[in-house]
Amino acid sequence: MAAETPNVENVARALKQVAEDGDKFLNNDSAARKRLVASARELVLAAETPVESLLWNIWALPTRTVAARIAVDLKIFETAVENDGCPKSNEDLAAVTGASPILVKRVVRACVSMGMLVEQGPNLYVPNSMTKLLATKEYAAGIIFCFDITQPSFAQLPAYLRSTNFQNPENASDGPFQYANNCPSAFTWLIQHPDVFEAFHGYVHALRQHRPSWTDMYPVQSRLVEGLKPDGDSSVLVDIGGGTGQILQDFRNDVPQYTGRLVLQEIPEVIAVATEKGVGADGRIELQVYDFFTPQPIKGARAYFMRSVLHDWPDEKCREILAQVKDAMVPGYSKILISDCVVSDQQAAWQHVALDFYMMAQVSSRERTEGEWRALIESCGLVVAGIYNKGDGNEGLIEAVQSV
Repeated sequence: MAAETPNVENVARALKQVAEDGDKFLNNDSAARKRLVASARELVLAAETPVESLLWNIWALPTRTVAARIAVDLKIFETAVENDGCPKSNEDLAAVTGASPILVKRVVRACVSMGMLVEQGPNLYVPNSMTKLLATKEYAAGIIFCFDITQPSFAQLPAYLRSTNFQNPENASDGPFQYANNCPSAFTWLIQHPDVFEAFHGYVHALRQHRPSWTDMYPVQSRLVEGLKPDGDSSVLVDIGGGTGQILQDFRNDVPQYTGRLVLQEIPEVIAVATEKGVGADGRIELQVYDFFTPQPIKGARAYFMRSVLHDWPDEKCREILAQVKDAMVPGYSKILISDCVVSDQQAAWQHVALDFYMMAQVSSRERTEGEWRALIESCGLVVAGIYNKGDGNEGLIEAVQSV
């Protein structure tokens, strides 16, 4: 039987680390906050018994996920912040949707346990900073997207893997998502569920504001601006599969010295959404319908940018995508810029580990280590010219060029 008493030396060591990181944080060390969060998590793991850790993972975490999703539908966070966040009862929170106050009480208890609300007294709740965040549509959208598209696949993932004798999912058209949803792909599913599709774009845009931009880590001036040819397709930075254009809009604002053309390439449904949002209305960003499994129409561009595109596809499909770009490149001038996670070979960041499972369950793909990225890129006759990172758990930037 597992020991019920935590190892005192491990707890003492973890306490010491928390104290050190906390002291640095209190003394205005800007990098210490994230280390403090990580060391505090290590302290919890050291202080818990194995059974306590087990129950936390199999009881608390799954119920918290579903409770948060129900809370969004019940408009609990939006209601809690109304009237300057004055205290509200279960009955107050239930009235907006006509829900049962008893049901609301059960959901709100879970939200309190997650730090999403504050329980001020019996049957009285007030908002905190997390409540205010989730009362904003773009952040609540993260709960909607992550729950609605992933939970059926996660629920059926063990059964799917048993059915394949535990082979790594590599088939983009016959994987865990298709097994669970009876749908051709997650991309098709999103188009069929426009509310979740909208939530996805809102969530991705909101999340980007809290993570380093690729221009924060990549030497844009020396690698893109200098040597830029001013005319035609040679001047283009093309964002392949770039959603509704947020990356290009940020690039336009952050790098005004880049005078070349900016082109957004996406499937028709996404281009329609971008048009509705006014992207390209001023002519600075061009919108182009494009399927990245077909020949790239822009030849000899300065850069072909892809953010969170290749992590959506297994290696075989990535090679098809990269081949289309390679055929359009001018050696010694054009670059492929891949903004994606670069997973550590050891002690991988929890964000990367979690996203790797998302990719497995939804698109039969994965997050890749540096070695896996190099192997994939080199298998296409390309060369990795540089890999840039900033902070743990974020996306990196990989530059690939044609081999000379």
